[in-house]
Amino acid sequence: MDLFILDDTLRRSQVVDTYESLIWTERFKAVGDFELQVKSDRGTRALFPAGTRLAINASKRVMEVETIENKVNSNGTNILSIKGRSIEKLLMDRSNRRDSIAAGDTPGASNTTGTPGNIARAMFDTICRNNTVIPGDVIPFLQPGSMLPAGSIPEPSEVVTMTYNTGTVYDFIQNVADIYDLGFRLLRKELPNGATSQLYFDIYTGDDRTTLQTTNDAVIFSAELDNLSDTTELTSTALYKNVAYVFGLNGSKIVYLPGFDANTAGFNRRVLIVDAHDIELADGPALMAALEQRGQEELAKNGVVIAFDGEIPQFGSYIYGVHYDLGDLVETRNSDGLSTNMLVTEQIFAVDATGTRSYPTLESRLLITAGSWYAWDAGEYWDDADGYWADA
Repeated sequence: MDLFILDDTLRRSQVVDTYESLIWTERFKAVGDFELQVKSDRGTRALFPAGTRLAINASKRVMEVETIENKVNSNGTNILSIKGRSIEKLLMDRSNRRDSIAAGDTPGASNTTGTPGNIARAMFDTICRNNTVIPGDVIPFLQPGSMLPAGSIPEPSEVVTMTYNTGTVYDFIQNVADIYDLGFRLLRKELPNGATSQLYFDIYTGDDRTTLQTTNDAVIFSAELDNLSDTTELTSTALYKNVAYVFGLNGSKIVYLPGFDANTAGFNRRVLIVDAHDIELADGPALMAALEQRGQEELAKNGVVIAFDGEIPQFGSYIYGVHYDLGDLVETRNSDGLSTNMLVTEQIFAVDATGTRSYPTLESRLLITAGSWYAWDAGEYWDDADGYWADA
C-alpha cells in the first residue's frame, strides 16, 4: 500500500515506500486514526513532524501526525512509532456557539429544528464553511456539494427539535450521527497540474447492498464463500436500556423505547436516568415533546450491541471503495443458515511483513433466519421460484 506525505495544499509531495507496519482505520460516524512504524534515523524523523498530513492510495481520507515516539524494539532496532487521527478531528477544535463567544456572553441551551441530516449540515456550514463572525474557524479548501454520489439508504425525513449546550461541532454532529445512523466525512480530491487539492464535507448514508434489494449488486460476506476469515462476533446487553426517566428544569417524563410501554416491568425493565436540566421550557406540551425527544435520543445510544468483524483476503471478491463503502448495508451468513444485514461502520487497513489485509467492522441491523419470509430471494420472480402452489 502506498503511503503519501501531503504538502500544505494537500497535494502528494513524497511517497513513503518503506515502513515496518501501518494500521489505517476509517470510521463511518467517528474520527479515524492510524499508527505507522518506520525505522528511526535522522531522515525518517525529519519526514514526520507533528502536523504532517498523510494519505494512502486506497482512500480519500486524510490523517494528521499527532504523536511521535522513538523507541527500541525487542530486536534492538530503533523504531519511530507515529500516531494520529483523521482531519475530521478539526471539528473538535470548533465551538458550536459562534455568535455567543463573539459577543462575549455566556449562553444557555439552544434549540435547532429540521431533519437530522440538515441540522448537522447547517451546524457545519455555519461554523466551518460560512463563518463571517469568526473567519478563523473556516476550514480551508472546502468545496460546495459532495465528492461522491448520494447513498440509496434514505436519510430520516422526520422534522425534530434538538436542544444542545455549549460544546464542539464534533460532539454535536456525532450525536446526531449516532442517533440517526448518519455518517460524516471530509474527503480529499487531488487535482492535476499542481493545483491545490479540494476538500468535500458530507453528512451521508450508504447504499443497500443486501439481497433484500435489486438495485445494487449484493455484497455477502461468508466463510463458505471464501471472502471472509478470522471472524469475531460480539453481542452485549451491558449498556442496554429500554426506559428513560428524563428530568428537565420544569418537569419530567418517562420515555419508552419503541415497542415498550408501562407494562415493561421486573427483570425486563432497564432504566436510564437522563439529566435534561438544560431544557428550560415552561411546563406544557412543548416541554413534554422536548423531554420525549431527549429520552429517545439517549435510549438510542444505549441499545443492544451486536458487532462483527473479520479479515478479507487480499485478493478477495470485494474491494473497499469499489464494491462496498462505509455506511453501506451488507450481508453476512454463517454455517447455521443465519443471514444478518450489517452496517459497515469501520474499515481497517493493516500492512506489515506478512502482507496487506483489510478488516471491516459491522454492526447488526436485521437478523434473517433460514426458512423465514425474509430468507427468500428478494430479487426472484414468482414464476422462477422453487416449489408450487398447493390447492386450498
